[in-house]
Amino acid sequence: MTIVCIEGASSVGKTTVCRILEAEFGFTRVPEVNELYARSSEESPSWYFERQVDRWEMANEVSSSGGSAILDGDPFQPVWYNWIFSDLGLQSIDAVLSFYCEKLNAGTIRLPDKYYLLTAGEIELRRRKESDPSRSRSNFEMHLRLIEPQLAYFAAMNEGAPGLVSIMESIDSKNLAKLIATESSVLKGKSCANIFDVLCGFVSAEHNKKNQADA
Repeated sequence: MTIVCIEGASSVGKTTVCRILEAEFGFTRVPEVNELYARSSEESPSWYFERQVDRWEMANEVSSSGGSAILDGDPFQPVWYNWIFSDLGLQSIDAVLSFYCEKLNAGTIRLPDKYYLLTAGEIELRRRKESDPSRSRSNFEMHLRLIEPQLAYFAAMNEGAPGLVSIMESIDSKNLAKLIATESSVLKGKSCANIFDVLCGFVSAEHNKKNQADA
């Protein structure tokens, strides 16, 4: 029926909400790449991107069978992640955008029917990290850098498709799950290609601004 995605900063509660949706509301959770697949020293440059397409295919199978899938993390994550952390020597923005444009044109991936971007203050994120020893979150400090640009990216997405993204403060996970489950029951997909064109333009422009500022 539907494919929805939950995103947000490290420790914001994405997985907690996804698991509640699965346990109490009948969603099928599709975990992040690093939970689903083991990394290898022999993987190709596009390995991580291809695994995101695999995640989409898992979600699409659920939706095509009449179920509701919840993506624990954005399958288009490299689009904004590689822009935000372009100083880390990741694949170029052009390579990322080219990969996703090709997959979109082939029909092997599309944007979810709805995004939910969870937010919380830095103090609260640190508190949650410290209270959850089950996950190392080794890149937590670095990932705090993505909060503001990630918000800008999803705001640009909402400009291209008003209502595609709901930004929700992560306070009560059970209540969030209930709200998402209720809203998701009446979702309808939007035109994916046009929205991605907007995102490509946004990311390319922001990347150029960053390069000019660093020059």
